[in-house]
Amino acid sequence: MSTRTHQRLSRLALVLSCSLLLGACAGMDAQECRDTDWAYLGQLDAMEGKLDLETRARRHARACKKNGVAMDVRAYQQGWMRGLRDFCTPESGKAYAESGRQFQMGYCPAQLEAAFLQGYSPVRERYEMQQAIVELERRIAAKKKELREARDAKNSASHIAYVQKGLRDLQLELVKLKLKLAQ
Repeated sequence: MSTRTHQRLSRLALVLSCSLLLGACAGMDAQECRDTDWAYLGQLDAMEGKLDLETRARRHARACKKNGVAMDVRAYQQGWMRGLRDFCTPESGKAYAESGRQFQMGYCPAQLEAAFLQGYSPVRERYEMQQAIVELERRIAAKKKELREARDAKNSASHIAYVQKGLRDLQLELVKLKLKLAQ
C-alpha cells in the first residue's frame, strides 16, 4: 500500500470516527450551533455515505433554529462537496464495503461514482457471498435437525428421502458458492 493511500485511509478512519461523534447533531445546544465549523461538519456528514445534503442540512438547521441560531448553509454545502470528493474514491469504496454498509447509487456525483464503485463493487460482492454462505450454513444445520427429527419420529421413507434431497441441494449450493468465492 502506498504512503498516499495509507494517509487517505487514515484520514478516512479519523473523519468517520469524528462523524460518529458529531452524528448526534440533532441535540446541539445554542453554543454548539454558534461554535460549529459548518464547513467541517458538512465534510464529515458527506463522508458518512448516507442521507443526502438536503436531509442532513435540514436536520442541522432545524436543531439550531430551535436554539435561535442560524446555520451557515453555504459553508456547510462547501464542506459537503469537499467531503464527497474525499468519500467518493476507490479506497473509500473498499472500506465502506468492508464495513458491510450498503451504498446508495447516486450518492456520489456522477463523475466520482465510478471511482467509488471500482473499490466498492468487488468487495461488496465478496461480502454478500460470505453472508450467503453464513445463511446457507444456517439452513443446512436446520435441515440436518429436520432430518434427525424425521428419523427419530420414524417418518415414512419417502418423507426422509425428501428431506435428504433438500439437504443435498443446500450442500451443493454451498459448495458452488464457496468455489465461486475462492476464485
